[in-house]
Amino acid sequence: MSSAIFAACIYLIVYPLTCIALEPTKSQVVAVTKSDKDKREYRYLVLENQLRVLLISDPATEKSAAAMDVNVGANQNPRDREGLAHFLEHMLFLGTEKYPQAGEYQEFISQHGGSYNAYTAAENTNYFFDIDNSQLEAALDRFSQFFVAPLFTPEYVERERNAVHSEYLAKLKDDGRREWDVYRELINPEHPSAKFSVGNLTTLADREGRGVRDDMLAFYQQHYSAHLMNLVVLGREPLDALEAMVSSRFTGVPLRDTQINSTYPSLFTPDTLPASLDIKPEKELRQLSFVFPIPNPNKLYQTKPYELIAHMLGHEGSGSLLSLLKRLGWAEALYANTGLESRSDAIFQLSIQLTPQGVKARNQIVSLVFYCIEQLRERGVSSWRYNELQVMADLNFRFQEKRSPIETVSELAQSMSLFEPRDTLSGGSLFVNYDEKQVQKSLSYLTKTNVLVALTAPEVDAYRVSRLYAAPYSLRAGIPEIMELKPAVRQELSLPEKNLFIPKRLTVKTGSMLEEQNDTVNSKPELILNNRNMRVWYTQNREFIQPRATINLRIKSPLASSNAAGAAQVQLFVALVNDQLNEFAYPARLAGIDLSLEANASGFDIKIFGYSGRQGLLINKVMESVRAGKFKEERFSLIKEDLLRDLRNQNKDLPYQVLLKQIPVLQTTPSWSNSQLIEALEKNTFEQFNRFVSRQLLDARIDAFFYGNYFRAEALKLAVLAEHELLNRQAVRDLPALKALLLPAASDKPWLYVQDIAQNDYIIELLIQPPSASTEDNAHMLLVRQLLQPAFYHQLRTEKQLGYVVAAVAMPLRTQENTLMVVQSPVADEAKLISEIDQFLDEQAETIVENFTINQQSLISELREPARSLKEQSDRYWNAIVNLDEQFSRRLDLADAVSRITPESLRKYYRAVFMDKNRRLWLGSQKLTQRENFFLIDDVSAYKKQIQVSEVK
Repeated sequence: MSSAIFAACIYLIVYPLTCIALEPTKSQVVAVTKSDKDKREYRYLVLENQLRVLLISDPATEKSAAAMDVNVGANQNPRDREGLAHFLEHMLFLGTEKYPQAGEYQEFISQHGGSYNAYTAAENTNYFFDIDNSQLEAALDRFSQFFVAPLFTPEYVERERNAVHSEYLAKLKDDGRREWDVYRELINPEHPSAKFSVGNLTTLADREGRGVRDDMLAFYQQHYSAHLMNLVVLGREPLDALEAMVSSRFTGVPLRDTQINSTYPSLFTPDTLPASLDIKPEKELRQLSFVFPIPNPNKLYQTKPYELIAHMLGHEGSGSLLSLLKRLGWAEALYANTGLESRSDAIFQLSIQLTPQGVKARNQIVSLVFYCIEQLRERGVSSWRYNELQVMADLNFRFQEKRSPIETVSELAQSMSLFEPRDTLSGGSLFVNYDEKQVQKSLSYLTKTNVLVALTAPEVDAYRVSRLYAAPYSLRAGIPEIMELKPAVRQELSLPEKNLFIPKRLTVKTGSMLEEQNDTVNSKPELILNNRNMRVWYTQNREFIQPRATINLRIKSPLASSNAAGAAQVQLFVALVNDQLNEFAYPARLAGIDLSLEANASGFDIKIFGYSGRQGLLINKVMESVRAGKFKEERFSLIKEDLLRDLRNQNKDLPYQVLLKQIPVLQTTPSWSNSQLIEALEKNTFEQFNRFVSRQLLDARIDAFFYGNYFRAEALKLAVLAEHELLNRQAVRDLPALKALLLPAASDKPWLYVQDIAQNDYIIELLIQPPSASTEDNAHMLLVRQLLQPAFYHQLRTEKQLGYVVAAVAMPLRTQENTLMVVQSPVADEAKLISEIDQFLDEQAETIVENFTINQQSLISELREPARSLKEQSDRYWNAIVNLDEQFSRRLDLADAVSRITPESLRKYYRAVFMDKNRRLWLGSQKLTQRENFFLIDDVSAYKKQIQVSEVK
């Protein structure tokens, strides 16, 4: 997993880039290695202007997509123009010579069922979209012009400069960005990573005799060259047709005489390391990170020595460093990975999520970490451990599930700069051979003289403040003394044992031996067990031909869902079970079997997904732990504090995220706010918790679903086992009904919920609900939202520059299709934001049916799209089961209902639902002082009693 500093910001997602020396010429045929299960066809070619292209023909794709990855990013910013690459990315979307209207591209994509986005990373800028299959060629015609003849219209310079600045302001309190701001001040100032990547009004200001647009044009003309670009296009068309589309449009991308320097100064100056760094976070976070500068690891992508080292140090099984730290009460999680990859170098990072006791034991932990690294140096890794990684990488590549087209093209466009052409698809999965010398050389950079030891914790004393994000920190030369470990401690640490979960053989089951040849196979789940305790659905996958399966168990408990205390304790129970199972489940995760235990409004879910062969071993262990419910008091105390910290930290998320979490609390029942859960947890003692655990399965019920590589008899056997293990006690209590609530049809004023938010930005959210949860009302809501989305973003974000976070998004509650309108602004107060949203909705009444047919057909196509993978299909079926859609037809029913919508019915719906200003729920912060025109929600329980129930589940 990535550590906090590299989740820092969207525009500092640091994707590694290495220029590949061996390029095919246009006349060469490049064989791209693909899985024998992959039905897509691929063609890798280079256009006359040296633009690299990967074409993907997939007749079954639900959407077409394309991505352009430009091998230029924040590291190429001029030193006096920090954020210029990011600013250019914003400006590129705002019109071209052929399509001069600023929002034309965005509107075209949205109207045809598509989406679009872009990001600027350290060494690359990635642009991507998806769209209805019939519109790929037209979309490519628009997309290509960004790289051929963009306008960079002067009138939008000020707007986009403000947009970039709003983005900067929106994340001022984000701990990831704040940490990265500190790191940037410690990095060698001559290294490009020391530069500010996002940009703000200061760095993008016009200078005397030189405007920012002039500098941006110079940057574009220097760096946006065809030979520095990778294009990926995915569509239903044959490869020849795709090539014709691309060649006619992208050969016009200019080839410029420019080269990017791939050799950088050292990441840290010689006198910087070793050093100790302390950072004070905004949230209650505690993390100890070991940061080692290393050469660029991507040049070793075929053997991956650093991935092997990360696997060894980041192991979570028995005998691991994490296992010892958890036993001592010092840590809750540990991650090891590479990051901050540039053309020249990178870092290897080991990060430990600490407890408060762990902060006090910081020096001892430093000694433990370096002992583990030294053991790898002295004892070696052994080739069989490398072989385990190799086996799983090969299996995962062979049986990889389809991802969305837009994700596929975006990632592959980056991969074209990372890997040799033949390895474009497989490079991330290659473990060609174990090379002990290479591993030892890689370990030679992980030393006590080449490390920055960084502690992030509320307890630290800080005497400096970072320049851009005002993060408090302190820096000291050297690191704590490395102490000799006691023999008893050394005995607790060992290298990973052989992984018993690795599949030995993979057989795809194609039907029961009891089935007769003429039997009809039911592709939808069928109810194979239905009694007072349990309902079990099953279907065997016949479409994706995967040796994988899913097990879903929802344990519904009256005790867990009756009040906030029960909800809080079930969250604590799930966290403790996860903690207890981690050492056992971690090898399963490495072997492609994922386990998830999550609390919900009814109780909790157990989910297993992955290779089916060893799932029985895992589910038995899970049920044993759930049934026993035996935990140590010290783990109870630590996990309880960890859960409390997470709940408190959620209240320090970005303002729009904080308000978003309040909507289910207001509009569903049973549901509980963070403050209610925190209060209940704080009062909960170990004795009270044990009483809850001993009684929580009384009168529990289970909904279960088995899908994939199981026979019916196997699913029944596992279901009966679950019933026997977990549901053997009854006290005849009913489960509370799950209810979704609707605002009343007649009201004198709209409703307003106000949340205290400790951030500077203003925030307003508006929830608009359908009149009912009927299929017809939901279908109208879906179509109206699709019609509103591009206009809402363009008018309030692009034209009026109200803020960086502007969106009209889906907010489903049970089976209600609601629309949520969000604006987070650094410049306009909340009364102004309410007025602007009101005005927008009024204006749209006149134009809501423009482009009606295009959007209607696009939405129908989207609803009728088949699932692209076994996992996605499983999730669809499970969502239907928990929402009582036992015909599994909701998506198709909605598609049929959308097809029946007329312009007249849509206008009528819009007037009745979107123009009713009193049937609205507004959410804002304490900054909104003008509240007299609203029903203020100051008692959530009383509010819920006033509004109606739309459905009971």
